[in-house]
Amino acid sequence: MSPDLRVLMLSSEYMLQRVGGLGVHVSGLAPRLANHIQLDLVVPRYDSHGAPTEQLGDYGYVHRVDAAKPNPGADFDLQVWRMNDRLNSFVTRRIEEGAQYDVVHAHDWLTGYIANDLHRRYSIPLVATLHATESGRMGGRVRASHLSERIHIAEQHLAWEADQIIACSEFMRVEIESALRASRDKIVVIPNGVEIDESIIFRQHQQALGEFRRRWQPEEGPLIFFVGRLVWEKGPDLLVRAMADVLKVFPSARAVIAGHGPYRDHLLRQIDAMQLQERVQLAGFVSDQERNDLYAVADLAVFPSRYEPFGIVALEAMATGIPVVISAVGGLQDVVVDGVTGLCVAPGNVEALAQAIIKTLAEPQKAAERSQIAQKTVKDEYNWDHIAFRTVDVYKQLVRA
Repeated sequence: MSPDLRVLMLSSEYMLQRVGGLGVHVSGLAPRLANHIQLDLVVPRYDSHGAPTEQLGDYGYVHRVDAAKPNPGADFDLQVWRMNDRLNSFVTRRIEEGAQYDVVHAHDWLTGYIANDLHRRYSIPLVATLHATESGRMGGRVRASHLSERIHIAEQHLAWEADQIIACSEFMRVEIESALRASRDKIVVIPNGVEIDESIIFRQHQQALGEFRRRWQPEEGPLIFFVGRLVWEKGPDLLVRAMADVLKVFPSARAVIAGHGPYRDHLLRQIDAMQLQERVQLAGFVSDQERNDLYAVADLAVFPSRYEPFGIVALEAMATGIPVVISAVGGLQDVVVDGVTGLCVAPGNVEALAQAIIKTLAEPQKAAERSQIAQKTVKDEYNWDHIAFRTVDVYKQLVRA
């Protein structure tokens, strides 16, 4: 790779300001890219979190531009425009002062406005990574609200303007092509990666977290773990419903649901209605360390998503060696091979989900064998260094063209 390649990357999320998979992706990819190319990562800085500028890898910098965080509401369009305007003013000033870029790389629609503008004004080739679509999130009902329609239009404009689109899974490639009417020829699939934390694996094998496990599971029964945003798409309610059948076979089982989101109140009501207060715990937001420790002590990780463009949390779980059960939907199907690296069930099928959980817990040796294969697959195919090399290849092809 040549450090002569100069790339401007734009993202609404990074490191301290992560909301979902987009932030995890950029936080993993950008430092690896910056070890091989000249990279300027420009992100908004909300509430003065993070230094304005800091070194990134060997050849890069992250620039945080003060901006108000857009919050869905009546003036959401205006808030997003203002954020883009702040970023655009910063980048324009840098270009006027002599900064040059061979490629602009935008992540999702929230920074699409500035990316499209820079692409047109300076004739810089544009790469767009689309992590999800509003059409997919809304089941195709993009006109269900003004906000959904505006997001859909913004995604379309970014997809049409981009010279190259990166999709995180084959599922997302098809969705981008159909929902956004993007040309198939300019879509390339490069998966998400995962940080391989060997200390998690070590602690798990050493069984050094007994006290931590007892905090979540004081009995001898199994511990089931879910982590993700508490939204309908991620299916945490399906796990709660499945626990009724799981408890018939494993009456001492407990489930920990970690994360925050608008679905929390619904889940609390559901848990109360099913009288599962002693068996299902909403842990709220957990730090990366707490999440890793839960992976290390839990017996099983469950991801019953209804919609999942990729499923980076499943990768994170597989990297630690914990058995996984997932719904066969979206990009999760690219990550988990049923019966080989985990168990897959039809999305929304609570009975099948419960049976897969029961099977995993009842057959620990087979579950461990699947987990070993999954762990090796993640290390070989989903490491960020490998993904960075593939991303730079996309940049180089555009520059040569």
